[in-house]
This record gives sequence, structure tokens and C-alpha cells, in this order.
Amino acid sequence: MKRPWLGPLRSAWESIRASYWFLPSLMAATAAVLAFGMLEVDRRGAASWLREVSWIREVGAEGTRAVLGTIAGSIITVTGVVFSITIVALTLASSQFGPRLLRTFLRDRHNQLVLGTFVATFLYVLLVLRAVREGHVPQLATAGAAALAVISVFVLIYFIHHAASSIQVSSVIAAVADEIEQQMPLLFPEQAAHPEHELEPDDATRLEALARDAREVEACASGYVRVLDVDTLVALAAEQDLLIRLCRRPGDFVQTGQVVARVAPASRAADDLCGAIRESFVLGNERTAVQDLAFLTDQLAEVAVRALSPGVNDPGTAVACVRRLGHVVATLAQREMPDERVLDDEERLRVLVTPTRFDEIVAGCLDPVRRYGAKDATVAVALLEAVSSALRCARDPERRRVLLEHAFEIHDAFAAEAPPAKRDAAAVQAALAEATAAAAERIA
Repeated sequence: MKRPWLGPLRSAWESIRASYWFLPSLMAATAAVLAFGMLEVDRRGAASWLREVSWIREVGAEGTRAVLGTIAGSIITVTGVVFSITIVALTLASSQFGPRLLRTFLRDRHNQLVLGTFVATFLYVLLVLRAVREGHVPQLATAGAAALAVISVFVLIYFIHHAASSIQVSSVIAAVADEIEQQMPLLFPEQAAHPEHELEPDDATRLEALARDAREVEACASGYVRVLDVDTLVALAAEQDLLIRLCRRPGDFVQTGQVVARVAPASRAADDLCGAIRESFVLGNERTAVQDLAFLTDQLAEVAVRALSPGVNDPGTAVACVRRLGHVVATLAQREMPDERVLDDEERLRVLVTPTRFDEIVAGCLDPVRRYGAKDATVAVALLEAVSSALRCARDPERRRVLLEHAFEIHDAFAAEAPPAKRDAAAVQAALAEATAAAAERIA
């Protein structure tokens, strides 16, 4: 069952997840409701029996204000100091790993929960403090404030541990790799939806019309294509008996006035239909991983390239990224690439998209690292091992050819540098021989 709203909804959810306002705001609102509820219970005396508990004692108004004021002042101070340090850490991480990886830190649910806990505790205490007066001390609500303060202490301890571990390069690489694993089955299913489909006569007619008589749809805004709502376009094309060719795909940058789609026949492409086609392109200031796997693989490649820069000289980090990228290539070597033809429920051609090709993904994963790190024998061997692993998984002869070409390019780039040490040359040559053997074994 097609859900035309699912793509834009996932884009909106992606923006919410990468924000520090949604979850903390939700927790703060919950704390406010909890505070009013506890105060109401205290006002009605419904929880008077709790006063018999040893740690919930009758405290005067002045003492209650002092306790609540101390909690509120401490919490807001700790919140400011902790997240000031976090911003400094993120700045350093951005300079080392790349600015695009800040999105990974912003999406960290643990940091959002920590901020939400501190803000919620502060707001709860503030509301309870306002209700304290002579002759009426909300004992139950005050006990709740003390409980939240204790929880905040343990949350602070956890946050210090999590912040120290999350900026380690291994954690950063693993976070991006985990997101790739989540997106892979959604973007590249194991089998194609329509592996074999013969064009109907009217489909061929519409294809001819698309080449000679089509209306161009231009973008009214600029930005990156974050989500492309293909299901809506299929429904529109089926309703009007049209064929739509999409000229841009997720991850592309669209400029105002640039052609994003072509519709045939042009006589049926009304202005409102063109407006609906424009709305199916969800644009934003930055790319997302909702329909753009290259956005994530580019992040890993960027970390590897930065690690290989003369100012860092960290081939170990580059090798760790290459292994993750090699796993991506090996997994995609076994999966079907999206078809450019999208059919409606009646198996009729309605939309033509610009598909993601296997050779493009392989080039995006391996070429940046090869350009900057092939002179390092350790990196070159890791690249060749990644290619060998993918060759063992590849089913299609064309994909094996592409991977084998990359293997020889990596070897040639290493050999083109200054004459390497014998051990380095032997290691790279052995890795190349393993790749060629893997290709031959799969062909056989």
C-alpha cells in the first residue's frame, strides 16, 4: 500500500531528530504537568499518608524555599556549564572529523535526554517553589523535586561518561555505520520491485512524446533535494494518464528556475499539476539520509580523507573508515539497484527517475580515499581488501568488472608514488592478487 505522505513525514522527523529543542521541550512540558498534578494532590490532602514515610518530613516554608532554591540554582548552573563544554568538544570534533558529522552528535538521543532531564527538573522545581507559602507547604511536590535532583546527579555522571566516549573516532565511525545499516534495506531492497517488465504500446508512445513534446517543470526555490515523493507523482500521472521524467534526485542541489521534471504529453500538464510536481520535491538547506545513502558514505570518506591529511597523519582512522565503506560496497554488491521505471498499480509506466548506479556508489566510497591515501601501503591494502570482499559477494559480471577496475586503479596509484619499500610493495601486490583471484573465483 502506497503512502504518499510517508516521504515528507520522514524528512520532517529527520529534522526533529537532529534538533536539541523537541525532546527537551517535550520533557519540560511533561515536568510542568507533573508539577501541577503534584501540587493539586497536595492541595487536596490526598497523599497525607505519605508523610509517615521517614524521608518525607514536615518542613517549614523557609526551609522548603531554601531547598528548592538550591536545587534550581544548581541545576541551571550545571546545565549551562555542561553544555558549554559540549559545544567546545563539538567544535574540536568538527575540525577533526568534518562539519557534516555534527549532525551525528545532534541526533544523539542521549544528549537530548540529558538536556531534557536538566531542563525538566529546573522547570518542575521553579513551579513548585512558586506554590510554597506560609501555612501551605506542598510536601509531596517537594519530595518529588528532591527525587528529580537525585536523578539529575546520576544523569550528570552518565553524561560525563557518554560525552567522553562519543567524541572518540571509533564511536563516531560506528554511529554513521549504524545509520547506514538502517537505511540500506529501505533504499536498496534485496530484490527489485519490477525486475522484468515489457513496455505496453501506449507506454512506448508516451516515451516518444517525452522526447519530442513535453512540458518542463521548473523549480520555484533552491536547496538540496531531501525527499522525493515518488508515490504522489505516480498517483498524479495515473490520474491524468501522463508520463513524468524526473531530472533531479535526492541529494542533488536545485537552483531556482532549474528544470526538475518533464511531463508528457504537454497538453495535459496543467499549471496545478506542475505545482503538485514541485511540491513533491522536498527541499532543504542540507542533505539528509532519508533517500540519499551517499550522504552517509561521504561522511565516512571525509573522515578518512581528513585523517590522511599532513596535519593529522592518522592512517589507522582511515583504515577503520575503509573497512566500513568496504562493508557497504559488499552489501550493495548483492542487492538490486533501483529501477528507473516506476509503475502504477496496473503495471503501467508512469514515472522515470534517475536511479543510483552501483558504480557511482563504489566510486564515492573508494575514490576519495584512493586519491589521498594510496601512497600509504596500509591504506592501499585496506582498500584492496575491501574490493576483494565485495568481489566475493558480487553476483553481476558488470559489477565484478567495476570492482576489478578499482583494484587495479588502487594498485597503480600506489605504484606511481616514490619507490616503496619491498615489504610494502609485496603487501600491496599480494592484496591485488587476492582481489583478482576473488574475481576469477566468482566468475568460475
